[in-house]
Amino acid sequence: MHDQASDFAGQDNVYAPPLARVGELASRSHGALEFYVVAPRKFLLLYFFTLGLYQYFWLYQHWARYRSWHQESLWPVPRAIFSIFFMHSLNGKIDAALSRSGFLHRWSPAACATGYVVFQIISSIFDRLSARSIGSPLSDIISLALLIPIGGLLFATQKAANVACGDSAGGGNAHLGLANYAWIILGALLWALALFGLTLPDGA
Repeated sequence: MHDQASDFAGQDNVYAPPLARVGELASRSHGALEFYVVAPRKFLLLYFFTLGLYQYFWLYQHWARYRSWHQESLWPVPRAIFSIFFMHSLNGKIDAALSRSGFLHRWSPAACATGYVVFQIISSIFDRLSARSIGSPLSDIISLALLIPIGGLLFATQKAANVACGDSAGGGNAHLGLANYAWIILGALLWALALFGLTLPDGA
């Protein structure tokens, strides 16, 4: 194990590899990644079956892994809950990681983040209208339909994160565990209730 003095000495050696890169490779060898990796199929199943609730867990995982990788002092939970204020930052960090990795991946991080924020705000408005039975069933239908563009924009972010972490197919997190199946079953029940609610007459 080298001490701090040898670290500084290594920096003076033009033939020595960058210490940060060595640390990064060591972290990867132990299974640590800068961002959350998940297979596309698993992401889409969990997102849509949970009516979008999966995004909060998903966002938390991205920020928690980023914090651990960079040893930064940040709180993943607020960043997941108040995602509209932090989505541009997350996409920017993923894009920066892509640039460092050297992997080619075409996407528009700022446009994806802006689209997410806009659709998320609209979704929140219609969720509140739906909860108060204002404009039903149209407000309910729009609220559910907005899951599609929001999910698509998050999916674009996830694909970029997978590439940045060197696992474009998300093979490192493709398996559905018992907890995942439990969420899918619960989500199926929520979908059944939501669709049943659409069939009820106004005021019921």
